[in-house]
Amino acid sequence: MSHKKLGMRISSLILAIVVWFYINSVLRGGPQAYKDLKDVEIQLMGEQLFLGKNVVVVDLERRTIDLRVKGPSKVIEQLTRMDVTAYVNISGLRPGRTYSPVVNFILPPNIEIIGAPTLVRVEIKDKNL
Repeated sequence: MSHKKLGMRISSLILAIVVWFYINSVLRGGPQAYKDLKDVEIQLMGEQLFLGKNVVVVDLERRTIDLRVKGPSKVIEQLTRMDVTAYVNISGLRPGRTYSPVVNFILPPNIEIIGAPTLVRVEIKDKNL
């Protein structure tokens, strides 16, 4: 192998390492950190909530959820469970049935969920029955 090719490969490797550090430190907001958030309240959203007094949610399997998040350490240090919104959309659900809708999340920028239960059991019941 010629010295010219070896020099190019070493230069390419150094450039790749510099780009990797740049992406991890600047674009992602610095070193990544993890945090466990306990008891994030699950909110209910959807049209059923506004149909009147005849339809109610009888049973939500659990009212809170625990999750693990990842993001820039500067953001993670300040993050609390109040900064995360967990919700279940109950639009279109009919009384007299049990459903397992997905729990959705609204997160601050650059924060992602690492692990969390994704479904919660919801039972809708007509109040007059």
